[in-house]
Amino acid sequence: MDLANALREERKSAELQHLDRDFYQQVGVYLVGLGKELSSVEDPFSAEAQILQDTLKSEKNSVNKLIDQRVKKIVRRALRNARSASREETFLGMTEEEEEIYRQMLSAIVSGREAILAHVARTERRGPGKKDTSSQYEVIRLLDSVPQFVGVDGKNYRLNKDDVAVLPAVHARNLKNKNLASEVRIRA
Repeated sequence: MDLANALREERKSAELQHLDRDFYQQVGVYLVGLGKELSSVEDPFSAEAQILQDTLKSEKNSVNKLIDQRVKKIVRRALRNARSASREETFLGMTEEEEEIYRQMLSAIVSGREAILAHVARTERRGPGKKDTSSQYEVIRLLDSVPQFVGVDGKNYRLNKDDVAVLPAVHARNLKNKNLASEVRIRA
């Protein structure tokens, strides 16, 4: 197993490089094997023992750096997909553990965004001296994409399936009535 090469390839690309689904289990078996080989060396101060110790240390370092590189890419993908209509459930090249990281990150980001948008909707005001408009906006999740439109508030809205948006209540109501959106309820 060549972990240094896997790390080098991962660093070269902006996208995740393909790894077997059980890659980390394979790494574990490989590292245990190196450890056993090292413990079976009779003279711990021999050149063979030193080479094995260096190899084991280097490989552990490489796997830690590889994990860091891949987690950064997984977090970026989850962030990108949480912002878009895409929830990209393709896990090409990811290990089982990385899929779980992706799912948890995506879920946390989407939930966090929904909570922030709901808070914005509750506290949004037109300005000093104007009436409270927070009740005139609603947070919705799109069930299907809709063509771009200009809202009663003068803003352009381009909404795709699975987007979470704060819309003027009149538009939110219309989209819900047409079964194009559902209301996002926020627990206070």
